[in-house]
Amino acid sequence: MKPIRIAVSGLHRGDNPQPGASIAAAIRQAWPDAFIVGLVYNAFESGVYAADGPDACHAMPYPTAGLAAYLTRLAEVRAATPFDWFIPTLDAEIVMLADAAAELAALGIGVRLPDPAMLASCGKAKLPDLAARCGVASPGTAVARDVGEALEYAETAGYPVFLKGPLYDATLVHHPAALAAAGAAILADWGPPLLVQEPLSGTEFNVMGLGDGAGGLLGSCAVRKLIVSDKGKGNGSVVVRDQRLDELTRRLMAETRWTGPFELEFIRDQRDDEYRLIEINPRFPAWVGFPAQLGTNFPAAWVEWMLTGSSRPLPVPPPGRFFLRHQIEVTGDMGQVSALLEAMPSSTNHELTTHSNKS
Repeated sequence: MKPIRIAVSGLHRGDNPQPGASIAAAIRQAWPDAFIVGLVYNAFESGVYAADGPDACHAMPYPTAGLAAYLTRLAEVRAATPFDWFIPTLDAEIVMLADAAAELAALGIGVRLPDPAMLASCGKAKLPDLAARCGVASPGTAVARDVGEALEYAETAGYPVFLKGPLYDATLVHHPAALAAAGAAILADWGPPLLVQEPLSGTEFNVMGLGDGAGGLLGSCAVRKLIVSDKGKGNGSVVVRDQRLDELTRRLMAETRWTGPFELEFIRDQRDDEYRLIEINPRFPAWVGFPAQLGTNFPAAWVEWMLTGSSRPLPVPPPGRFFLRHQIEVTGDMGQVSALLEAMPSSTNHELTTHSNKS
């Protein structure tokens, strides 16, 4: 069998970590000789410089540059450092690439992504409708075209409310002035719509998995958050087994016929002990390396799926096992940083830049 050569993005491992570094580690757990190509948007993505980091790194334009610019650069990178598959890990990448399956195939790059209709049905603005079709509870949500509409909805619902962007950002606001400021910032960064959502009090749960594209699952892992950062990220979680969570996950996968990685976010509402769906993320989460250490290796299953067209069902991780996010320092050389900075889209120099971690 020829060597595994795969590209991943999202290599930041510091505060609010991205999934790419954990995906690379999990793939190497199953295929130690796998060649990993890191696609980066910032020369200071810390995973670039880790001892177990990618074998080569290349700078990429932000998805906001558009699909044509992104695919052109992807082709340049693949010509310089060949790879067969790509696991995008950032929502903006996935939204852009979901409608580019033919273009990616023409470049010789394999992916497993939900199609645009599937993504649209799971977007924050459409999520309440999807949840209702599946018999899954969700928080009260109103979709606003601008700050004025958001203010009207919040006045009717009563403060505080969460104000969210279409892809990112969630801010708890307690009065109209705070909503206006947060709404203006979200619109400037991500554009419309704004989502006005009732806040919930309760315990947070996440479910990671792989959808098989036919309404079923190749595997899943549910965790309860133990430690939550100031950005709402789980800095510590424990594996749980709950038949209600399993059933809700199956309903959502059956309805969407989800293809590829996903993460479901729930809050178990303290008012009625009901699980309410908060978000569906179309990617592996940053904690994907945790179940891999327990023998439930989702990135390895993804690769096996690409290799053979199927994957053995993943074992369920044992409940009670937990992870804690642990910070370490990585070291590098400013020459590595300079090389990546020169290849960033803001530079007029678009020469290919490769950084090697292996001799």
